[in-house]
Amino acid sequence: MIDIFNDYRLQREELLARIAQELQLDKTRLERMETAYNAVYDLLKKDETFFEDLDVEIYAQGSKRIGTTVKPINGEDFDLDTVLHIYDIFSKHNPTEIYNALVRVIESDGYYKTIYQKKDRCVRLNYKSDFHMDILPACMQNNFDKEKIAIPEKRLLSWSSGNPKGFADWFLEIANSVQTSMLKRYSDVLLEAKVESEPLPQELYIKTPLQRAVQLIKRYRDIYFQDKKHPVSSIVLTTLIAKFYNGEDSIFDAIDNVTSEIKNSYLTAVNSNLRFKVFNPVDGNEDFTDSWTSENYLSFYNFITDFYTKWQKLKSSFEISGSEYIELFGEGIYKSSLSEQIRTFSKASSNEFAKANGLLLGNKAFTDVRGNINENKGVKNEPHHNFGEE
Repeated sequence: MIDIFNDYRLQREELLARIAQELQLDKTRLERMETAYNAVYDLLKKDETFFEDLDVEIYAQGSKRIGTTVKPINGEDFDLDTVLHIYDIFSKHNPTEIYNALVRVIESDGYYKTIYQKKDRCVRLNYKSDFHMDILPACMQNNFDKEKIAIPEKRLLSWSSGNPKGFADWFLEIANSVQTSMLKRYSDVLLEAKVESEPLPQELYIKTPLQRAVQLIKRYRDIYFQDKKHPVSSIVLTTLIAKFYNGEDSIFDAIDNVTSEIKNSYLTAVNSNLRFKVFNPVDGNEDFTDSWTSENYLSFYNFITDFYTKWQKLKSSFEISGSEYIELFGEGIYKSSLSEQIRTFSKASSNEFAKANGLLLGNKAFTDVRGNINENKGVKNEPHHNFGEE
């Protein structure tokens, strides 16, 4: 049996996976979201005016589609982005017609009429169950590639292009390029470790290092920009992280590499008097940074540099780097993840500190007359949660 507490690299990797797992949306919430956009699809198919004879599909795009969701901080709603994909050539319609048809159907429903909101080029449904759903209507660009879509522009006077399915396929192909991740190699051994009869969640070790890297960097983005302007969009971060991912088999190494490459790539562009651009990898005509101002660029560079600097400190032990974990991911998330890790693996460890803290966390610790912590002799101890701090 591997003693995770005798291998800092493995312990750190498993902890990062735990933090990312804790950050992502739970299965119940994801199922509610799927139910939400499937219900809208059912309503559209009942429409006898416009949608009845059209082949349409509603699907999630963005983080839900590629498995990189992150819970919003401060109790904010999760933004579920969906596409109303109309499998008909865009030249047969105009953007206003498509948009108004969607609005009309939404307004025809008594419930949706009370929760909908018109946005520039999409319709938003504000659910009370901690998320809102944006529905973006779109048509096919041509008959040769049905995944490429034409999207109404903000003033509904023209079309722009997109390919959310293609982007997801691009990202997931890169994510799955790693042969065997570090945690997968140890997964059979780690999954044997239980607290009494409580198994570890399989997904904890299944997600790829790239998916976890995106989740963790996005988490710090949300924390960093709580009190700053010009936050970096998820699509820019996700694209850059995937672009510079080099098949690293660990979450830590993936983040260590991509943040260094992003920072260096930005500086190379600046030193060459070139504008740093981030293009859509499946649509070279779309520049995700085309609207960036000098403030956006400065904000982006300050963020990625700050993250990279803090990340380097995680190469030390938890006793030294605990404050950086808290700054990067939040105190509650870090402490609960580390505590759960210690509680889970302490029984199989030879590390006396880990074994003692495992007993404390499990509320099974006693201190004998010599001050030794054990399972059955002496004075009962109360659990504590001060890991990672001096």
